Amino acid sequence: MEIQQQHQYNQAISRYKLLSANAGVGSVITTGTGNYVLISDIGQWPFIKASNSVINDMMTDGVTTPENWYEKAKKDIMNTVGVACVDDERFIEFLKVEKDLAHLLCLAAIPQLSLNENFNSLNKKDNPIIKKLETKGINKEAKDFAIPATHFPKWFRNEKGILKQYGEWKEDWKKAKMEMRFFAPPRDANDRFPYKMKVKQENSIIEVDACKILTQTNLIFICENGHLSDIPWPKFLRWRTESKRSRSNEKGEALFMDKDCCDNPTLKWTESKNRSEGYASIYIECTHCGMGNGKDITTPKINLEGINNLEPLCPGHKPWEIPLDDNSGIPFEAGCCDKSGQRSTMQVALVTGNNVYFANTFGSIYIPNTLLKGIPPEIDRLLKICEQKYNALTDPDKTKEDWAERRINAELLQEYNAKVEDQVVAIQQLRTVFIEGVNVARYQKDNDLHEVYRKEEYDVFSQNEMYLEDGLTFADMPLNDTLKTYFKKIQKIEELKVTSVQLDFNRVTPSERVIGPGGKVVTSNCKNIFSNTPEEVFILPAVENYGEGIFFEFNAETLEEWNTSHAEDLYKRIASLMPTGGSFNGNALRGRIQRDGAKVLLIHTFSHLIMRELEFSCGYPTASLKERLYISPEMSGVLIYTADGSEGSMGGLIWQVQPERMTKLIVKAMERALDCSSDPLCWEDEGQGLFNLNLSACFSCALVSETACEERNLALDRRMLVDGEFGYLFSMIQRAAL
Repeated sequence: MEIQQQHQYNQAISRYKLLSANAGVGSVITTGTGNYVLISDIGQWPFIKASNSVINDMMTDGVTTPENWYEKAKKDIMNTVGVACVDDERFIEFLKVEKDLAHLLCLAAIPQLSLNENFNSLNKKDNPIIKKLETKGINKEAKDFAIPATHFPKWFRNEKGILKQYGEWKEDWKKAKMEMRFFAPPRDANDRFPYKMKVKQENSIIEVDACKILTQTNLIFICENGHLSDIPWPKFLRWRTESKRSRSNEKGEALFMDKDCCDNPTLKWTESKNRSEGYASIYIECTHCGMGNGKDITTPKINLEGINNLEPLCPGHKPWEIPLDDNSGIPFEAGCCDKSGQRSTMQVALVTGNNVYFANTFGSIYIPNTLLKGIPPEIDRLLKICEQKYNALTDPDKTKEDWAERRINAELLQEYNAKVEDQVVAIQQLRTVFIEGVNVARYQKDNDLHEVYRKEEYDVFSQNEMYLEDGLTFADMPLNDTLKTYFKKIQKIEELKVTSVQLDFNRVTPSERVIGPGGKVVTSNCKNIFSNTPEEVFILPAVENYGEGIFFEFNAETLEEWNTSHAEDLYKRIASLMPTGGSFNGNALRGRIQRDGAKVLLIHTFSHLIMRELEFSCGYPTASLKERLYISPEMSGVLIYTADGSEGSMGGLIWQVQPERMTKLIVKAMERALDCSSDPLCWEDEGQGLFNLNLSACFSCALVSETACEERNLALDRRMLVDGEFGYLFSMIQRAAL
């Protein structure tokens, strides 16, 4: 990350963290110097900006046809920008519908940069991207691949308590005719140390004045709709003075519409040493108009006590969209409203607070087109050749049916050395897929897109015994009699490619999937990571990660028998977790429990217990693992795999995929679940955790790292698996004990 032209601010941040749950566009990051910066929207990321321009030029050149856009875009971006594109066409089609990005064409892999630790500058010399472009005559700087950010909050104070915005301190620096490269982190040009600072300039050493560093404020306003605002301290001073005098307007609803304390606010921030720590010991006044100085009854002393009660109407500020070279003002959305249609109010938060930022990310498991289309790799190769030949025709009356009848025959197979066992079957397959296509409209807004997307992956694992290609390699594990009772399939996934993108973000509370009118599942209101219109977004940043995993598919017959034979006990068990009433507009997790019943808690808790056991059996901490739940009326499974930024395919997971080892792993996991250090309270609890959506599950027995869980550690109950009366795997524990 980089504040442009101020290299002291360069901050190392993992590209995996950049697309994690607590970082990304709109997040406030603490730098190594102790200052806070706000990550800008992707429209200002240099490599995204350049890639977007390349695609736009290509799409409007009048030469390249739409059928060739994707392949040409990947090639042009690599050759001119230097950024590789992630190959996952299925994911792109999903995102086009999910985020209404009709022209989305590519996913750009975030490049890896390194820092020179001595000078905290971006390394260019050994950067492979820059080296490769130089061989083509293209000159790039390291900053062309950095992620830009801006200061936030904007208010800084010096040691004398003078409080001004960043731009004012910068102007003071310019007026003092100081070099801008020495301004960061922000310094007071009028408060200098009594010694000089030696710095290297070209081939000589020079001495410059050493100025004292400013202190950044750490209080901001946040809104449940994702907006973010600086506290307008001159307005706060006037509001607080008037509210003290009149004892009214305690919430400060009109704070952003109020006047400043005067025409030329000159604020001073004082922290009393005689009082206990807290907001009551922080005083603010204006030395120009005298407001807040406490000299008479009209200007009482003003401190920050009670500032957490402030709830101003939200002005809709989006400071992460401020162009780095533009000071025209803060972008905003007028009329920010809550769910009931009333004007939303903001709340005070610490910059480092957990409620300031919640990223909504989505990961895609790479599924080759051959598996999605249900055709062999060789037929898929020939299909692409046929499409290229057909698109090259200039005949306006051409039809796919006529062309396929004339050209897709034995001669075509021979021309391209097709390796097929049955020519007749291969020709028919090729003609059918070429003419009709496959899965043309599988992603539609009326469907739960997330569930449709998961179903494709589930079907690939469930319906195929093995697959061996770059990006995806898996094979079924032979099941012994014990495992066959409870599982239909357990697969060893030796290679798995997961692509992650950030969809959007929110503040105050995490974004969640909710059931809206008509039972449609949608994502709650969030802020986009781009500032331009959806029609202008051609590329999104992504992170590609390779790992390994284990896929479990539960035995449908055993599940049904378990559900039926313990129906009364299971219903009583989950009744408190389901929504009340006939229809439900709210949390999608409760709605899923209502639809799929105890199966949700059973499979989710099984996933957590296995991840916890893997810590003992192969050394992976749960923070290095992730789950992918496949739960619906048609799905009953879970995938456990190595997570973004972890060690990847070290073999620890797949080594467990042996019949005897797997049996022992599951039995040990269930035996550990029988006892919890919080029992009997945990075992008998009827509701714990967020929204009371957990039953017998706590940090001592079933919860895992937040990054490993898809459902924020909710909908868990170990008794579903190991209860002596109705536990799904209790008989497996008994059998192992004999």
